[in-house]
Amino acid sequence: MEKEPLIKLPWRGHETIESVPPLLKGAQRIEITLPSNYNHALFETLHPGEPPAQLEEIDAAGGSELLAHIAAVSGLEEFRLLTGPLTAARARVRVSSPAKVFIILPGANLKSNERIIHSEAGE
Repeated sequence: MEKEPLIKLPWRGHETIESVPPLLKGAQRIEITLPSNYNHALFETLHPGEPPAQLEEIDAAGGSELLAHIAAVSGLEEFRLLTGPLTAARARVRVSSPAKVFIILPGANLKSNERIIHSEAGE
């Protein structure tokens, strides 16, 4: 069975979280688009200590442990429920601006301008 290159999901809270695990076997990448009002809170959570900037550009990547950081944002707590399924699937997570969460599965075909940053052992 050929995997879908990209499955896009709008953020609908619990409904979105529940829909992800069944999609993991049939997708290369899953993109969850969050409402734009989450960008500031995600930036503050994922880039602590950054000086105030006019443009809060999010660029964070890692394994399923990144979901714990996302879940620290009010309204996104249920992302914590995906930690187990994403770990089992050996998926990577990337968060970018505008507020989007990408789940990248092993073997995903990435565009030439995309790359996955692998966390170092022991993180």
